[in-house]
Amino acid sequence: MRVFKRPGPINTDEVIEIVKASSSKYKYLVTASITGDSALKLSEKIRDREVICVTCPQGMNWEIEKMSEGPFATIPELDQIRNEWIKQGLRRVPMGITQENKERLDKLKIKIVQGTIPLFGPTFSMRLHLQKTTDLDLMAKTLELISTGTLVCLECALMSVDAGVIPEGEEVIALAGTERGLDTAWIIRASASHNLFHPSKGARFIELLAKPGIPTIPAVSIEYLR
Repeated sequence: MRVFKRPGPINTDEVIEIVKASSSKYKYLVTASITGDSALKLSEKIRDREVICVTCPQGMNWEIEKMSEGPFATIPELDQIRNEWIKQGLRRVPMGITQENKERLDKLKIKIVQGTIPLFGPTFSMRLHLQKTTDLDLMAKTLELISTGTLVCLECALMSVDAGVIPEGEEVIALAGTERGLDTAWIIRASASHNLFHPSKGARFIELLAKPGIPTIPAVSIEYLR
């Protein structure tokens, strides 16, 4: 297992190399990729595996004026992205795959998964609109103690099974990061989200390949996401 000095996009290339060295036994590489960049980079470096690109549901945005704290303030590469948005006079940036990247992904026949995030969507609305937290929030924040990407790796595996692009019970390599890029990789037995806790066919963390040593964990309210 590789432990990085810090979280963030700086680790993307090394995560991909680590995954490449471990990928021979796995058919599917399931990667979080908000804009499509990480999925494209992964497919360029590992051409003999099936890459699944998992992105955000429709309607999510980064709120630039709320980024004075959290990963966009503390991780240098994310701070640079934030400053570029500020220079452009932007206040809100849609979280989604760019049209150019969508065309490139389609050309490479990379499947895109977009849907409700199992441990985020409805519970985020409850936190935001009802001021209530749930057991799923506690589970999500506990997984983030390992790394933010650990939570997202699990969600990507669940979403991919739910969308029908990988079979339930398949062992996959899942990759994710902290907002942008990659800093975490897990081998996971994937399941449908409704079978997450099933005693025999539920999702399971098998092996941790890479993670940041001390992760940057967003606040429960995640003010910069709306």
